[in-house]
Amino acid sequence: MAERRALPPPVPPASPDPAASSGAVSTAFGSPLDPVAARPHQPRDTYVVHVQKDQVYRVPPPENAYLAERYRAEGGGGGGGKGGACSPCALRTLGAVLAAALLLGAAAALSAVVLRPDAPSFVVDNLSVHTNASRQHHVAYDFFLTAINPNKVTALWYGGRGTARLAHKGNALAKGGVGEPEDGGEDAMGFNVLLHGTQRDGRTPRAVEKALRGSKGAVTLDLAVEFAVQVHAGALGFERRTLAVSCHITAAGLRKDVHISSQTCKSRFGN
Repeated sequence: MAERRALPPPVPPASPDPAASSGAVSTAFGSPLDPVAARPHQPRDTYVVHVQKDQVYRVPPPENAYLAERYRAEGGGGGGGKGGACSPCALRTLGAVLAAALLLGAAAALSAVVLRPDAPSFVVDNLSVHTNASRQHHVAYDFFLTAINPNKVTALWYGGRGTARLAHKGNALAKGGVGEPEDGGEDAMGFNVLLHGTQRDGRTPRAVEKALRGSKGAVTLDLAVEFAVQVHAGALGFERRTLAVSCHITAAGLRKDVHISSQTCKSRFGN
């Protein structure tokens, strides 16, 4: 069995002498070192760095390219927003407004031409006065009137018998009716108006009585006639209206064939 020997304790190293060290350094450099002054702490700028999170990218579906191309073709890309996409709707709306305006204009024109036509003009072409010797103070006045329709689109249909009155300075002379038009009812031009004399209080105005006896002096007559007229536009017939005609006549005597010196006729639709 081997013997265990005790080891001597370790000898600590000798600490250097500060004075000797200082003297050595001083001897080496020839002069002692000055202590270094401590530098003050200077604050530095702070920067915040944002690190973007990971993003997941994907490929858009193919139909997106078709929709984008269609939107660009319709003008959506240039106008911005929905203005280009709604252009067909705006065009349809504008077309509807224009069509409605045209219809209203056509209706107004039809109303002005058909429902409110110009009244025809009349002329007294002839006047004959007949007396009955067997019947005292019986006088018949036979007028022939010519009508002219100024309307180019509408025709005037004269139906039924009209009425007529003859007066002298407000005094009634005769009354009667209008015969059937000689050339048919549509746009008729010739009318016979026959009136039979009537006396007021058994007397005839003096000027008229002298003219009936053969005097060539001027005598004034007022003829008033009313017709029933229907306005036609092609095959369309509208409501019947009353046509009133008034003629102021100056005649030279009242014999069989009366000479008409002057006349003024006016006509208008009543209703």
